[in-house]
Amino acid sequence: MGFSGLRSLITDIEAHPNWQSRRQFAQVVEYWPKTVGYVVARQTKPVSIQRHILYVTVANASWTQTLTLERRRILHKLNRLIAVPLHDIRFSSAQWHTKPVRKTQPVSDWVKAHPSYLGETDSEESPQETSTKTPEEAYALWANMKKKQQESQEICPQCHCHCPPGEIARWTMCALCITKTWK
Repeated sequence: MGFSGLRSLITDIEAHPNWQSRRQFAQVVEYWPKTVGYVVARQTKPVSIQRHILYVTVANASWTQTLTLERRRILHKLNRLIAVPLHDIRFSSAQWHTKPVRKTQPVSDWVKAHPSYLGETDSEESPQETSTKTPEEAYALWANMKKKQQESQEICPQCHCHCPPGEIARWTMCALCITKTWK
């Protein structure tokens, strides 16, 4: 048995019967903007297909009502484009604002052993989790986070900048200064 290209391997996997539902959903996602129009597509998102019923999340209740009244027309247009026809479409605004759950992976021991490792950050300090309305708010949040971070850091004797304590312990200076001495 010889090696085959990645494209042919993916094609073989996608042709397997167990992948039919994923293929069908991928087709729906691909043809959704063409079916409902690009303006409506920006206010909607197909979420899943269960028992030949397409579940779509929408921006608000008025879109739910409007699209529910139009669902037979949308279903007819969509079924002409996809391989396996759907029986119905259900619209809901329930999942529109849900954020995907961020799974944090445990930090491995070799990362913790690195001199530049700063330790675990609190979830409340994470700037991605907090939504800001203005650039000034974002900057203030970032500056506050950096200030808290620097409280646990040491000062490099060479450049007088804050750096992780592990760098001082290993090289007696920060990583940037030690690389300058290696040249």
